[in-house]
Amino acid sequence: MRVVNFADENPTVSKRVWRTFLEALIAEEVDLILVDSTRAGDIVRDADMLDLYKRAGWARFLLGLESTDARTLAKIRKGTTTTTDREAIRLLRRHGILSMATWIVGFEEETDRDYWRGLRQLLSYDPDQIQMLYVTPHRWTPYYRLAAGRRVIRTDRRLWDYKHQVLATRRVPPWRVLLWVKLIEAVLQGRPRALLQVLLHPDRGLRHAMRWYTRMGRRVWPHEIRGFLRGGRLRDGPTVAEFWGEPLDGEEEALAARTPERRVETPVA
Repeated sequence: MRVVNFADENPTVSKRVWRTFLEALIAEEVDLILVDSTRAGDIVRDADMLDLYKRAGWARFLLGLESTDARTLAKIRKGTTTTTDREAIRLLRRHGILSMATWIVGFEEETDRDYWRGLRQLLSYDPDQIQMLYVTPHRWTPYYRLAAGRRVIRTDRRLWDYKHQVLATRRVPPWRVLLWVKLIEAVLQGRPRALLQVLLHPDRGLRHAMRWYTRMGRRVWPHEIRGFLRGGRLRDGPTVAEFWGEPLDGEEEALAARTPERRVETPVA
């Protein structure tokens, strides 16, 4: 085993325990490549520990920048701001850790101007890598209730993977959403600073990782365009609620700790 991917930020909740874990990895000289998906706010929170992250083996953080619009961030309740996002990327670069910014598109209220503003905002963030995703409502999230009335254009559940457009958009047609996504990917990954990172990054391991990601991107980019052109989208599909059913966000408390009720025995006369 060479690479460990932490799926979310849960392990870092207890700063004391997390620091102990990082220090143990350093002391034992564990030879692993560590990557993580987290929120930008957690990177800023742990600014004083990022040196430990690097020494423990962290190579990259995937940061969810779901929107560059503060109003949209508030709506989907991600608890972050554009200022925090930018600061997280700056801190990671200072400590020699790659930042992969993910930006989710396909919200109903988006316009072409929003995509243009998003491109400019992402350029100002200056992330090392970019990953574009499409909004995909899950039944256990608060956003599902907001999207319940939106029309579904892909009923093949295998395509509900963040890499396919599954919801109808009102102001920007799907084909133009795809064009914006491909343009943003090309501009971000082809800008001079990103290319120099791929060619000249001082860390040999990170340079290899970025080159691998670039090679994969060159294969995925035309593949996704061909997949879109093959069609299969519905003009008048069901709503999200009709397709998936009732929301399940209330079930997140199913694992909450509860004190068992004391059973009182009733004496039999």
